[in-house]
Amino acid sequence: MTYQVLARKYRPRTFDELIGQEHVSRALSHALDQDRLHHAYLFTGTRGCGKTTIARILAKCLNCEQGVSAQPCGVCDSCREIAENRFVDLIEVDAASRTKVEDTRELLDNVQYAPTRGRYKVYLIDEVHMLSAHSFNALLKTLEEPPPHVKFLLATTDPQKLPVTILSRCLQFNLKALPAERIATHLQALLEREMIPFEAPALSQIGRAARGSMRDALSLTDQAIAFSGEQLSETAVSQMLGTVDRAHVLTLLRALAAGEAAGLLEALDTVAEQSPDELSLLDELISTLHRLAVAQVVPGRETEAAVSELASQFQAEPLQLFYDVAVRGRRDLPEVPDARAGLEMILLRMLLFSPQGVIGDGPAEAVPAAKKPTEPALSAAAPAQASPQAQAPSAPAQTASAMPATAAMQQAPVHGAAQADVQVAPREHDADTRPVARAQADGRADNRAETRTAPAAAALSVAEASPHEAPAAQALENASGGAARKDPAAWWAQLVERLDIEGVVRNLARNCVLVGRTENRWHMALRSGHQVLASRERIASLEASLTDYLGRPVSLDIQVDDGASDTPDELAARRQRKRLEDAREALHNDAIVRELMTTFAARLDDDSIEPAAPAQESPHGL
Repeated sequence: MTYQVLARKYRPRTFDELIGQEHVSRALSHALDQDRLHHAYLFTGTRGCGKTTIARILAKCLNCEQGVSAQPCGVCDSCREIAENRFVDLIEVDAASRTKVEDTRELLDNVQYAPTRGRYKVYLIDEVHMLSAHSFNALLKTLEEPPPHVKFLLATTDPQKLPVTILSRCLQFNLKALPAERIATHLQALLEREMIPFEAPALSQIGRAARGSMRDALSLTDQAIAFSGEQLSETAVSQMLGTVDRAHVLTLLRALAAGEAAGLLEALDTVAEQSPDELSLLDELISTLHRLAVAQVVPGRETEAAVSELASQFQAEPLQLFYDVAVRGRRDLPEVPDARAGLEMILLRMLLFSPQGVIGDGPAEAVPAAKKPTEPALSAAAPAQASPQAQAPSAPAQTASAMPATAAMQQAPVHGAAQADVQVAPREHDADTRPVARAQADGRADNRAETRTAPAAAALSVAEASPHEAPAAQALENASGGAARKDPAAWWAQLVERLDIEGVVRNLARNCVLVGRTENRWHMALRSGHQVLASRERIASLEASLTDYLGRPVSLDIQVDDGASDTPDELAARRQRKRLEDAREALHNDAIVRELMTTFAARLDDDSIEPAAPAQESPHGL
């Protein structure tokens, strides 16, 4: 007996046997049972989702000798002939091979004749979007008002190419692509009926490779049975599909969880012995990272024990970072000259940029979350607490006569709009970087408009600063006219610009704000959403820079605070917005611009306006 492929052997014969298209079968079943049939139906969807199968089932329901119903008998001559594709009144047309208008006219010439054997003459036009424009025009009138014994069933994978005039004359049903889990479950039932041994991960791979098409899944299953020799194993299916064995991906992720670069590269060397495609390996890695993240949030959705066990070895934050790095790396991988080296760089990027010691929930070795200080800790009644407003970075003790001329001039009061810009006496080895520091502290004069009054700030003064910081703090007070006492956020922003820090450490400092201190311990509030910046190494680097600048030990107590505001980043963004508003206002009020707008009926494009860069101060502070 000739072997019949699974896709034909297990093609659904009734609406009850359909997989994953319940919304279509329900609507058609009600229409058949209530005798509310339309004369034209359009079925759309991806390949292999059941368009032609549903059309044949509908034709069988219409022409069953037992009567029109949603449950054809399946044993009468009409049902058997339709199932065997030899029913004379079911005319199947492949529009891809009959695109000419002459073919359509020849087809429509026979519409007027009554059916030969059945109750209805059914025209099934597959891939109807392939018809020419003239063919559609020839079809319009008949499609709108066909004889009562004619039904049109149209199927297409690209409904966007159909004219609106055709769409408006049909009832349209959009068939869904099947999820991989649904396909794997259906394949499991079929293989059990066929008595073929299988491994569940192998069926999951086939379900993903089918990409929503049940017909493709059955064809791949036939191929896998022939390839593996009557037993579907995960390894055999992976080799057939050219995909990466899940065990290799789990090996890489275990090495990544251990956090050792040498172990990670050794694991990649082991995987490379199987000669996998690097892009496929990265795709499988991304898919597994997604499963790990889901397993952490909803453990019940993961059925594979190895994945659930591996999910417990990762924190949530690094896992999200790994996924983002992998997705971005996939975009760049086809452009690198060596795919293996590109994959290594992606994995090393995950390892090196891992947010170790994130403040918040994490393992025992992570930095513990700092407790939020209470209001009494910020009050003036605490004798040991120094004022955050009165603090100023200290410099090595030196007289004005011993300082360079430019440094001495920087301590002098500035004039005009730059009066609020505080100049701190730099150390000698900072002399070459002073112009850069001034350029980075753009627009500090705008701090006057941003001055806010902190509850604990008003009760403290410069005199309360520690003896080590007194000279620099006094210089800061004299130069700023009390701005540091009134606005600690602006004071911290100016201090950050003078610290010798770069990269992520500077990003951490620019998203913190000083809220108080106890002797050498400074209490900082970190903006919510930036916890990933506060690793132990970065906090230690910021402490070292502060210690080096102030000449005394400083330790930081950083806590996450949803209400943290006036960070250096926020102040810089606020100044930038102010400059943009001023630039727009200046242009709108400019006489020449207004004359041009009036003369030529022109319009000023506000989105194209960019404020000029803030003017850099002269060495003399003028």
